[in-house]
Amino acid sequence: MQPDYSRQQLLKEIGAAGQAKLGAARVLVVGAGGLGSPVLQYLAGAGVGCLGIADADTLEASNLHRQPIYRLGDVGKPKTALARAAIAALNPAIKVETFNERLTAANALDLIGRFDLVVECSDNFRTKFLVNDAAVLARKSAVFASVYQYEGQLQVYRPSAGHACLRCLWPTASADGVVGNCAEAGIMGPVPGVLGTLQALLALKILLDLAGQLTGELLLVDLANLSTVKIKAPRCADCKAPSCVRISEIQPEPTSLELRFPSLAEARRAGYEIIDIRNASEVAERASGARHIPMKALLAYPTPLKGAGPYSLLCASGKRSLATARELSARGLAVRSFAGGLTPVPPER
Repeated sequence: MQPDYSRQQLLKEIGAAGQAKLGAARVLVVGAGGLGSPVLQYLAGAGVGCLGIADADTLEASNLHRQPIYRLGDVGKPKTALARAAIAALNPAIKVETFNERLTAANALDLIGRFDLVVECSDNFRTKFLVNDAAVLARKSAVFASVYQYEGQLQVYRPSAGHACLRCLWPTASADGVVGNCAEAGIMGPVPGVLGTLQALLALKILLDLAGQLTGELLLVDLANLSTVKIKAPRCADCKAPSCVRISEIQPEPTSLELRFPSLAEARRAGYEIIDIRNASEVAERASGARHIPMKALLAYPTPLKGAGPYSLLCASGKRSLATARELSARGLAVRSFAGGLTPVPPER
C-alpha cells in the first residue's frame, strides 16, 4: 500500500508542488524522546523524504508515558533503531538515517550540514546550544523547544535578519542541572507531545515556506491554564545575517568527567565514593547501595562533597550525573560522573 497525502494536498498552500517539496526534504531530529516522538510521527506521516535521527539513549520504562512510538517490550533497546522501525510501520516510503551517538563538538557541524533543517528535541541545554551554534555556522534552519512540568517554549532560527538564535537571547549557555529535568521535576506526558507537535508544524511551515514561523518571536505555552503568549525575540543588533557576531566556531568539548567502570564495585575499588543523586522514589524502586544525596539538594548545598573525595555521581542513565558533575566541577569540587548510570558503560579497549 502506498502512502496517501491527499488530505493535506487539498490545502491550497500545499497541493502537488508542496508535496514534492516535502518529498525532497531532509530533516534531522536530535533526540527521539518526548519531543522527538511526535515530531518523527508527523514528519513521516506528512511525507518528508528523509528523516535523520540522532540519539544515543536506550529506552527506559519511565519514558513510555510521554514517548508513544515505543512499547514496553522495547525497554533496553536503542531508541534510534526503535524509532526507525516505528517510522517504517507508519510510512515505509520514508528514508531514515540513524545516528546512535551523542551529538558532540566533533560531529555536530558535519551532521547538521547534511540536512536542510534540524529539529532540536533534546532534554539538556548543552545539546540545544550545540545544535544552535552548528545550525548558525552551517546556515541551516532550526526549530527548538523545551518543556518544564506543564510549560514549554518554542523558537525558530533561520539564517536571515528576522530570526534570532539562542545566543541572541542567552549569550552564555544555560548550565544543565540548574533547572529540574523530567526525572527531578516531573512531567505530564501530553506536555512534550503538544510542544513536539508544534515543532513538527513549524518544520513543515519552513519546508513549505508558509506564514507563521515565529519570526523574531518566542512562543510560551502554559498547559496548566491552556494559555499561550508570544514575546519579542529580536536578532542581536550587531549580527549581519546570516553571520553571527557571537558564534565563530564550535567550542571544543571540555575535559571528560565521565568514569567508565564495569560495575560500581570496581569504581569503589579505584577509590571513588559513589553518590546516588536520583530522587527518593527512584532509589526506593531500585537501590544502588550508594550514599544518597538528591541532585537538587546537592546543587543547592554541595558542602557534603568538600571532603577529600574523589566522588563519582550516579543516576539512572548517566545524563543527570554528568550535568551535575559539570556544574559542581566548575565550583571547584572533585567530582566525576559514572557513565551509563545503573547500566554501566565499560572502559574502551
